[in-house]
Amino acid sequence: MTRPARGKRTGNIQELLKSLGGADTGRDLYQRLNDPDIRIDDVVRELVMRPEFEQAYKHHRTGNIMDDGRMEADPAFVGLPDLDISRPFATQFQTAFKPRLARRADSFELMFDRLSGRRAPFILETGCLRVGGNWEGDGQSTFQFDSFVRDVGGSVISIDITPDSIESARRACSGATSLILNDSVAALHMLSLRCGAPVDLIYLDSFDLDHANPMPSAIHHIMELTAVRPLIGPDTLLCIDDYNVGDLGPGGKGLLVDRFMKTIRAEVLYDGYQKIWQVLP
Repeated sequence: MTRPARGKRTGNIQELLKSLGGADTGRDLYQRLNDPDIRIDDVVRELVMRPEFEQAYKHHRTGNIMDDGRMEADPAFVGLPDLDISRPFATQFQTAFKPRLARRADSFELMFDRLSGRRAPFILETGCLRVGGNWEGDGQSTFQFDSFVRDVGGSVISIDITPDSIESARRACSGATSLILNDSVAALHMLSLRCGAPVDLIYLDSFDLDHANPMPSAIHHIMELTAVRPLIGPDTLLCIDDYNVGDLGPGGKGLLVDRFMKTIRAEVLYDGYQKIWQVLP
């Protein structure tokens, strides 16, 4: 195989960097890449923040909008390439999901046990799956909910303000899950005005918890609860993630939610890393 001349290869590299980073940035990056002491991570970070890179990325990612049809779940994206999604959810959960969930294993099992037997359950989530395969870290909740409703019927709506998280959830889940890219409080308020029946499960896991300053996350989650209050009815399950976290102790994202739930007729079903309530009739 004939290799291109060195000058041609150099020109190709310069054109590539120019198309991704702009003319000035492309030339600068090429010169810096010839420095043996350069940190490649720094170059990559600078490149992906350029508007030219974003434009090229979006152009190629959105270039084909003619495909249609129902989306199918992709277990390989969440690290389960051998998962048979045609098997009953209970089998999938016990053999593939639960062993990977670590501190969330028992609470997710309880949630699905309480939801089983309900007709066409409606699950509403804030903070969707953001990194495929990160079972112990994030719980892959959106994929689990999607797997559950595909088996028993029902639907999932997941809300996230980060486009990359929405894209991850879209790749992992089937058409049984609808994704909303928006601020969760605004989206929950809209759904509360439009939906006519209570939700079976509300799963709150947005706005990352800052261990040094947990209050902003706690405030955001009580705002979510306020926005979704019209959709909470008898037997609604409410779960909040990152509740009892390390040296913070009980509270976390649910510090203020917990205080609210104590004032209404709600039974505590689980109190651990996650906290789960069921609203009483």
